[in-house]
Amino acid sequence: MRDLIVKIAVKFGIYKKLVDIINSVNFNVQARRMKKNGLRMLSEADKVLSGMGLKPFLTYGTLLGAYRDHGFISYDPDIDLGILAEEVPQDMRERMENAGFKFYKQIYVAGTQQIVEETYIYNKLHLDIFFYHCEGDDLYSIIQMTHETKEWKEANATDGFPCEKSYVPNSEFERREFLGLNVYMPVKTDEWLRAMYSDSYMTPVKGWNAKDYKTRRVHPKERTYRKYD
Repeated sequence: MRDLIVKIAVKFGIYKKLVDIINSVNFNVQARRMKKNGLRMLSEADKVLSGMGLKPFLTYGTLLGAYRDHGFISYDPDIDLGILAEEVPQDMRERMENAGFKFYKQIYVAGTQQIVEETYIYNKLHLDIFFYHCEGDDLYSIIQMTHETKEWKEANATDGFPCEKSYVPNSEFERREFLGLNVYMPVKTDEWLRAMYSDSYMTPVKGWNAKDYKTRRVHPKERTYRKYD
């Protein structure tokens, strides 16, 4: 039934609008769950990842909320953490699942099989873990974008998804207070947020889109794919 609805929506040119509506509903549901259980998930994620010898640091919307709003952004539906790819143990997924985090999906680069992101579910909340790689004086993560014309299942089975490399200055990480927790954040938080969201990041913009701002992102030729359990 799902595939039939998708085919009809694509045929009549309303697939993207339908996805936007569904995502909007899901975002609102997840944002309410974040208010209830987000802090607990962050605490547990920090505990298990730190136990692997990693420094799981806040990144993207979670870092922005911590620095600008001193809390979670009210409409943010998930938690974003970063880890250094070179430090990830081979049994990370197993140890996450043993701690109660259910593996949901993995995003990787075609050809190299480089893992760029993994998502886990905890108490119905999504935890996005971005794998950061070093390049010169920078660190970068890779963000998967929507396909130019295809719905996600078809894209994943054919030519994959376009992506963006998001660069930030290399930085040490330190624990700082956040809603009663001590969690890792980049020492160069201001520089990171400027690189991610432009110099105007202190002004909240709902529905922010990197296309509309000058940020440190490039479009590599590589395509990314999704792997579900």
